[in-house]
Amino acid sequence: MRFKTILLIAALAGVTAACGEKDPQGGDAPEVKLQVTPAEISVSSAAQEVVLTVGAEKDWGVTPIDSWVKTSPTGGIKGETTVKVTIEENKALEERTTTLLFRSGSMKMEVPVKQHYKVQNVTVENKALLDALLKNLDKDGDGVLSTKEIEGVTSLDLSDCGLTDVSELAELFPDLVSLDLSGNNLTSIDIQMLGKLKDLDLTGNPLTTVYVWSDFIAPAGFKIPEGAQYVEPEIYTPAGYQLVWRDEFNDPSLTMPDTKEWWYETAEPGWVNNELQTYVAGRTGDIVTADVSDGTLKIRAIKSGNRVYSARVNTRKNWTYGYFEARLKLPKGKGTWPAFWMMPSVWSGWPEGGEIDIMEHVGCVPTEVSSSIHCKSYYHAIGTQKTAARKVAGVMDEFHTYALEWTPEYIKTYVDGKQLFYYNPDDYSQGRNANTWPFNKPFELKLNLAWGGDWGGMMGVDESCLPATYEIDYVRVFQK
Repeated sequence: MRFKTILLIAALAGVTAACGEKDPQGGDAPEVKLQVTPAEISVSSAAQEVVLTVGAEKDWGVTPIDSWVKTSPTGGIKGETTVKVTIEENKALEERTTTLLFRSGSMKMEVPVKQHYKVQNVTVENKALLDALLKNLDKDGDGVLSTKEIEGVTSLDLSDCGLTDVSELAELFPDLVSLDLSGNNLTSIDIQMLGKLKDLDLTGNPLTTVYVWSDFIAPAGFKIPEGAQYVEPEIYTPAGYQLVWRDEFNDPSLTMPDTKEWWYETAEPGWVNNELQTYVAGRTGDIVTADVSDGTLKIRAIKSGNRVYSARVNTRKNWTYGYFEARLKLPKGKGTWPAFWMMPSVWSGWPEGGEIDIMEHVGCVPTEVSSSIHCKSYYHAIGTQKTAARKVAGVMDEFHTYALEWTPEYIKTYVDGKQLFYYNPDDYSQGRNANTWPFNKPFELKLNLAWGGDWGGMMGVDESCLPATYEIDYVRVFQK
């Protein structure tokens, strides 16, 4: 934390000249003083309080320019006053600044506030790859690769680095457009998740296999070496994991979710969150709320009479830790509330049992998706919920991939391979205990489409958008 002090003094004669006032005695006016110590604030990303001392010869007031900074009190009288400045946690990946504006009479003073972003270290298992990335991206020279340093990277030169394995690149840099891996020792490479590549150089590598995506077109500058072949793997597997369960929704004999793998929750309106839908077991009469067709599961919100029907499906299997991924296209319309999330397979109460929201979206905020966790110490009803949101274009018009990495130490979520959310209870003052980390037991996956409710209906609902469809291409589970 860094502070400095400024004393701001103005001659009253200058003030009266600006305001058109005169000293009633006709003599020289005394000086008016407004002093704030410290006169600038620079703090870390953590939520915290800073104490200022205000000295004034008149009544004074202070106004924070942005809502993430609050002051108490917001004003005072002549003399010296202690002011508590409360600064919220900075969850963004960039520094932020604001100003506290102090006024006393005609005097004013600005106190700048700067809050640094939270640096999260990036884990790279392969040491040779880590060394090569540090050489390229370690801008602050601290020998650590951070989320800030890899954010938005679209071009990498990793030539002549002695690399034999670059399988972690896809998760670290989903937006890569240009990649130079020439002069390394790669015998195979998996680029199926690097779908944005336009330029790829692999000359000088003893390649035999190149794993690619469906309908692959070779990027500019890349020619497959003689003796090597293109391979389209059935499923992309995150580094260090293996596939343990999946549903691709490709079985032509099924027209509804496979009940050997999924079970339905049924409930009346108002069951949770003041939601308006009626959950049924995939069908009620002629109304089908969960069907499988053309390689996807479709969960539908359908109005019939004075009710809106929908579906909520849960996996019969459960897992403790792993990498969980789904490819989803979200519904349109004010009132829709789709989710891809997890809850304990054995109910132990909420929020103490824990909840992991991998993806949530509300139709009234059409371009934004979010991830959250809930537990006894951190949940929305008491204003302590841990969450993160991001604007993602086209979430209702095209498929995007949403994933959860859940380990004994932390929880991370991703959108199209790009990290969205991070939670580690050790980063907070309450530490790691049953109230902050109930995420050490089996959880099951859930997919549902709610209608209205506290969040989905916060701006009302538009029934003209019904029926609405939440489309799921696949759900996959990987474990170590």
